[in-house]
Amino acid sequence: MDKNYQTKILDLIRTDLITINGGKNNLKIVTILMALLFGGLGFLFSPLMGLYVPLVISTFFVPMLFQNEMKYHSEKMFAILPIERKDLVRSRFIMSIVLYLVCAAVFYLLMLISLKLKPYYMMYGEDASNMDIIRLLAQNTDGSMTELGIFNLLYFLAFSFGFMLISGNLRKYFKDSKAFDATLSGGLKKAKKRDYYYAFIVFAVITVIVLGITDVLPVRNAVVPFLQLFIQLAQIANGFLLGAVFVTVAVFSTIYKYICAMLEYDEKEL
Repeated sequence: MDKNYQTKILDLIRTDLITINGGKNNLKIVTILMALLFGGLGFLFSPLMGLYVPLVISTFFVPMLFQNEMKYHSEKMFAILPIERKDLVRSRFIMSIVLYLVCAAVFYLLMLISLKLKPYYMMYGEDASNMDIIRLLAQNTDGSMTELGIFNLLYFLAFSFGFMLISGNLRKYFKDSKAFDATLSGGLKKAKKRDYYYAFIVFAVITVIVLGITDVLPVRNAVVPFLQLFIQLAQIANGFLLGAVFVTVAVFSTIYKYICAMLEYDEKEL
């Protein structure tokens, strides 16, 4: 990639960043507030709350990116610029993935600090041991996995799901921009029909597992066999191998969606 082409891609990225910050973008406010909320809960209750940050970012980022573009009908602007359609697809995939990686890495480090310092023990005393889900999960592995290994595995799982979600949303927009009719009144509502549905499923599954482990819900006997199978796979290399599998699947899924977006957008009539 020569220097002139790099400059072109960077200019397109800067254009999208200006578009995001231009006017009133309520999705940007929602994304920031929800990320800060779950990040704060990661220090107040459990680092596992930080798992929701990659999901929140991946769910809201693409609608946030295109909200002002749809509102001001500026999608066709790129058709008159001296750029190829693949340049626009490439720049937006690069921008979205880089920002997602940076945000996920920042919150990962913050949750590692929470896991190490355990500030929720200072706040709740010994009662916090009953709420320390990561410690309870580590105990159920009979010492074959550490708390760090369990946290890494679960965070890699959430990260991988968010990675696939954000690339899927980008492909969906390039294929049919009406899927994100991001006006102030309708954009968030339409995004909920699919993106929030998937996010809710992940939230529900994690919640049921957590409540089952702590015996709040009487589902432990039904959940334990699946947990044991998952734990046996996760015990290899303290969860690193299974986590690497999750990330690898997400990377290949993103590459596939990127290629599809390039082909579909090139055939699309603007």
